[in-house]
Amino acid sequence: MSHFSTVKTKLANRECLVQALEDLKLNPQVHETAQSLKGYYGGSQGQSAEIIVSGRTIKARADIGFKWNQSSGVYEVIHDSYETVPKLGQDFFSNKLMLAYGKRLVRAKAAELQEQFGECIIAEETNGSVQTLRLTFAGHQEVQQYVRR
Repeated sequence: MSHFSTVKTKLANRECLVQALEDLKLNPQVHETAQSLKGYYGGSQGQSAEIIVSGRTIKARADIGFKWNQSSGVYEVIHDSYETVPKLGQDFFSNKLMLAYGKRLVRAKAAELQEQFGECIIAEETNGSVQTLRLTFAGHQEVQQYVRR
């Protein structure tokens, strides 16, 4: 039976979440106030979200929503697993989306720290199933010379 499920996440940064969804070619629609989601049978089943991935984007009949939870300070994923799992895979939210979100979060933090530590170079390394982002900051060093008398 097709129905929406709500899943708690650790996704807290709106901009990084939207960019991660764009990186995964999901074309999110971003709204200031929550909009109704389209379910398998056409109705919203009372579900709404501020960030919506249209079901048409993944060739599914139900939308995927990311709803801001004010009390926990994170987004909740609202989706119909009967529609999303066959199209995106079992581990999409816990693996692919979190990896893309993490990369965006690291890049955002690097841009923030760049003012303090100088230019930042980001190198990506993959070792088996482990992916690492290495940040290298130029850093400003002040060199002083003293003359001995």
